Amino acid sequence: MTDTPEAEGTVPEPGAPEPATEAPASEPETGFASQPETELATTPVTGPAPEPTDDQPTGPLSRRAFVVRSLAAVGGVTAALVAVPVIGFASAPGWRAGTPIRFLSTSVAPTLRSDTWTSLGALTDFEVGVPKYVQVDRHVVDGWVQENAPVGVHVVRRSDTEADVFDPHCTHLGCPLAWSDGAGSFVCPCHGGSFGSDGNVKSGPPPRAMVRYETKVENGKLLIGALQAGA
Repeated sequence: MTDTPEAEGTVPEPGAPEPATEAPASEPETGFASQPETELATTPVTGPAPEPTDDQPTGPLSRRAFVVRSLAAVGGVTAALVAVPVIGFASAPGWRAGTPIRFLSTSVAPTLRSDTWTSLGALTDFEVGVPKYVQVDRHVVDGWVQENAPVGVHVVRRSDTEADVFDPHCTHLGCPLAWSDGAGSFVCPCHGGSFGSDGNVKSGPPPRAMVRYETKVENGKLLIGALQAGA
């Protein structure tokens, strides 16, 4: 009897036992239900990344923090620039001194000086106790320039024989003074200083009384000379 090789893929005869097959290796028990690998993958985060807050910087200074800090610095400097003059003006009467520091040179107020005697007119042209502003031409010296120039003064006649003549500049910072009938004083329009008809300070920041001129009466004429010391 000749053995013939059994063709691959042939159907076994009926009643013949099926060939044994190896069982698949069982996976070790882990206590967790098995899940598809795709379900275990993490879902990527979408959307813009959260911005760092100004109080908790995580790196270089952000643009927002830079703008906020710059505005704060500018605001602080502006507040200081406004506060310093206000505080200085408010506290000026408290530290008024007999010989204060002068921030302007003596050639600013009064501007023009002269040592020559100049007539202001007849003394009778001025009413007793009533201040009057007049302007006259004087030979003045301004640095190396010598010329005739108009000079304004305030005249207050005291009696039939004498009068006071004041320079019209405020002793605070040199602003022009004007007599106010309502206030009964010489008033400074710049910083609210005021002087009485006698030239003394009544209120405000002026550190001393108004500057006077030397005066004399000759032949019924009122004459003025040089400014008194301290001007």
